[in-house]
Amino acid sequence: MKENPKYVIYHDLIGYYAYAKLVSKKKKEEEFKDIGMVIDDTKNMLITQKNKTIKKYIKKDYVFRFMLPNEKNNSVENMLEVKGTKIVGRPENRLRTLRKKRWKR
Repeated sequence: MKENPKYVIYHDLIGYYAYAKLVSKKKKEEEFKDIGMVIDDTKNMLITQKNKTIKKYIKKDYVFRFMLPNEKNNSVENMLEVKGTKIVGRPENRLRTLRKKRWKR
């Protein structure tokens, strides 16, 4: 199933492989760390699992990178980088925040 990367943040994030970087004023050069597969998405937290270890990440404190599935199995990985403040909220209500385009007359 091919999803438009523009609209991924408005859907359920469960099943995506994720990387995270702490948003901090002191650590500007911090690298993204591998946090594993998203197994749950709550209002304010992403819960991930990596090597049978479950960890919780507060959305507003991190910048996330989600690995998107490729249509073709080539070596290029598609990544979507999202500020955690953009995905705060219940997953079922995020679609309501999508602003609809209005046709200009």
